Amino acid sequence: MGSATTQLRILATTDLHMNVLGYDYAFDTPGQRAGLSGLAPLIAKARADVAQGLCVLVDNGDFLQGNPLADWLSTQDVTPDHPLVASFNGLAYDAIGLGNHDLDYRTTYLEQFIAAVDAPVISTNLSDSGISGLHPSVLLTRQIETTDGPLPLRIGIVSALPDETAVWNKAMLPETAIVADPLASLPAHVARLRQAGADVVLALAHLGLGHAGAPDSSADAGALALAEIPGIDAIVAGHTHRRFPDGTASENGYPSNVPVVMPGLRGSDLGVIDLDLARTPDGHWVVTKHGAQLWPQPVSAAPDPVIYARASQAHTAARADLAAPIGNPVDHLHSYFALLQPAKTMALSARAKAILIREALQGSPHADLPLLAAAAARAVGGAGGVRNYIDVPKGFMMRRHLAGFAPFENRTCALLLTGAQLRLWLERSAHVYSHLGANIPRQNLLNPAEPSFIFDAIYGLTYTIDPAQPQGQRISQMAHAGAAVSPDQQFVLATNTFRAAGGGRYDTIDLPPPIAQSHATPTESLIRALKSDEFDAWTTQAPWQLKRHGLTAIYETSPKAAAYLDEIAALKPRILGQTDNGFDRIEITL
Repeated sequence: MGSATTQLRILATTDLHMNVLGYDYAFDTPGQRAGLSGLAPLIAKARADVAQGLCVLVDNGDFLQGNPLADWLSTQDVTPDHPLVASFNGLAYDAIGLGNHDLDYRTTYLEQFIAAVDAPVISTNLSDSGISGLHPSVLLTRQIETTDGPLPLRIGIVSALPDETAVWNKAMLPETAIVADPLASLPAHVARLRQAGADVVLALAHLGLGHAGAPDSSADAGALALAEIPGIDAIVAGHTHRRFPDGTASENGYPSNVPVVMPGLRGSDLGVIDLDLARTPDGHWVVTKHGAQLWPQPVSAAPDPVIYARASQAHTAARADLAAPIGNPVDHLHSYFALLQPAKTMALSARAKAILIREALQGSPHADLPLLAAAAARAVGGAGGVRNYIDVPKGFMMRRHLAGFAPFENRTCALLLTGAQLRLWLERSAHVYSHLGANIPRQNLLNPAEPSFIFDAIYGLTYTIDPAQPQGQRISQMAHAGAAVSPDQQFVLATNTFRAAGGGRYDTIDLPPPIAQSHATPTESLIRALKSDEFDAWTTQAPWQLKRHGLTAIYETSPKAAAYLDEIAALKPRILGQTDNGFDRIEITL
């Protein structure tokens, strides 16, 4: 018996964000990929390829929230016909890890989902949440085909989400809830699983990959740190929507002792981890070899017909709801140039926050302080692909158009900040740009190491951003009402709970607790702004500009932006061609 060998294959999805069919609800058209349904053939093939051994299928969180279908479903009770419940059960998932965005809706909705899905839902570092049905860990016993015939294999699974979740989701969690540091809490659970007989331990790490020199944040530490925990044999990473391994030099510096996959987002990839196992004389299994790879979903993959049938009723009902017009007529809104110059899309988001906070502060000691509002760059391509833009035609907006404005359920809140803190905020935002140099042909304007959502425009101020300066020295001419902002001058900044908690590595700034918070969802706040005649003069003014000094750079955007190049005529745009991912490469002159 001691000579038995076999193979365990772990299949993983992450950050599905309710993309069951991959449908683009904002544009009311099929997406480039078919979401989870497009992965079904890959899952079937990956299972069939393991002639001797075992496959387990897991999800690494952020499955429940993230598109208009998810928002619509959250208002309904969960039944076995819920499209994601039916899909998870139909594909026979073995375990599901909890992500931070799975807590964005009411907890009773999450509890209904947990009760309806066959696989256990796990959250190791979340405790005292009052959410019934959650498991801190699980120990699965499966029969596995080996060279000596079928034998038992015990698979332990832990799952962790960022400890910042306690702040991001404060409105949805009870005060008793604790989200512990994953690096501190997981070792004891892994040890207990080993003591209970686990042959293999898998960590579902909804934390990101991490990298050398990453700040001390659990969301950033991720796989790099968890791989050092004794007893963990494999890791599925997520949260940051990256792909790993990606076959590039960027893999250097990551742990080689433990296989890691991060399967993108919205069903872009199937993560595949292979563990070769050998049975020891005392009846346990040890890993003798491992490998990790991504199986990308083909572009234009057709939805799996079985999953499509399960989801079609909810899909049709949600589309009908999303077609409803809302608010007052608007001008043409788009986000194609949102990182080149202020965009009306971001002005609307800022106005929606300002309306809520102005009301919340009425009668408070802070009511007479200058009110500013921050809006993050959303739907500007990037990892979301060439269709990840806002483009709303002139006229009445429909509910579906709001998807790009508010992809997540982060509530509006207010911070009391000084001019010095605002400068640090804007300097962090400016990290989205590369450090431009003179006489460097075709240098990229945007920093590939930073996601676009770190960029915040602060309405109510005016300032200049200079990408030719080093990070931390890019903001100049910062003014309010035409006067320079002093370091100790006080302002109220309307932002959201994600940013207030330091999300996007804004935790490098010493931020105070919020002085006010709204319970309105982002969608509700946008609808209110669209219906309101309340006017903020500064939302019609350009808060920021890029410094002009004759440098050229490359900006990537949607091919649809070509029709609106006159809007950035001052930057002398010139289309140079397209990237392999379909983005137009536009040369601009600053």
